Amino acid sequence: MNKDENNTKTKEKNLTDKANSVAKLENVNESETTAEKLKKESERKEPIKGSKRFFNIIDKLGDLFFLNIYFVFTCIPLVTIGASFTALYTVTNKMVNDDEGPVRDEYFRAFKNNFKQSTVIWLIDMVMLVLVYLQYVYVVTSNSEAARILFIVLGFEFIFLVFALPLQFPLAARYENTAFNIMKNALVFSLAYLGTWFRVFFTWGFLFVLYFLNTRIFIYTWYLWILILAALFAYVCSMIFIKFYEKLEKPRE
Repeated sequence: MNKDENNTKTKEKNLTDKANSVAKLENVNESETTAEKLKKESERKEPIKGSKRFFNIIDKLGDLFFLNIYFVFTCIPLVTIGASFTALYTVTNKMVNDDEGPVRDEYFRAFKNNFKQSTVIWLIDMVMLVLVYLQYVYVVTSNSEAARILFIVLGFEFIFLVFALPLQFPLAARYENTAFNIMKNALVFSLAYLGTWFRVFFTWGFLFVLYFLNTRIFIYTWYLWILILAALFAYVCSMIFIKFYEKLEKPRE
C-alpha cells in the first residue's frame, strides 16, 4: 500500500509539474503574442503619425500663403503697413500655438482692431526714416564741417532705429498699450533681450544684405515676397517670441 500510495503521489506530482510547465509556456506565448501585437500596432501608427505631420506642414504652408496674400494686399496703400504687420504677427503668434481660427477672419479682425494704434507708430517711423535718409543724402553730397558732425549724429540715429523697429509690431500684436509706450518698450526690450532682438533682426535682415551684395538675388526671388516670404519670416519670429513672451509674462516671485 505504501508503494502504491507513493507511486500515486509521484504520478500526481509529475502531472502537476507538467501542467505548471504548460501554463508557463502558455503565459510566455501570450506575452510574446502581446508584445508582437503592440509592436505591429506601433509600426502601423508610425506611418499615420508621419503622414499626419506631413499634412499639418502642408496645411500651415497653405495658411501662410493666404496670410501673405492678405498682408501684401493691405500693405499697398503704404500708410497701412504698420497695421498689416501687427495683423500678420497676431495671426502667426496664434499659429505657432495651434490656436488660430480661419486665417482670413483672424487677419482682418486684427487689422481692424489695431489699425489706429499701429498706423500712428508706422507714421512716426516713416517720418524718422525719411529724416535719416535726407540727412544721409546731405552727408554724402556735402564736404562741410556740419556734414561731418551730422555724420556722427546719423550713426546714433541709425543704431536707435535698428534696435527700436524690430520689436514694435510684435509687441503691438501681443499687448494693449499706447503707441508711445510700445515704441519705448520695443527699444528697452531690444537692449534687455539682445539674443531675441538679434534673431529677429537677422531673420528679416539677412536676405536684404544678400540683395545689397548681389542684386540678381532680388531679381530671382522678388515674387516670393508676394507668395509667402513675409508670412514665413513672421512665423519664424513668432517661434522666437514664445520664450520672450514667457519671460515678460512670468510673475515675479
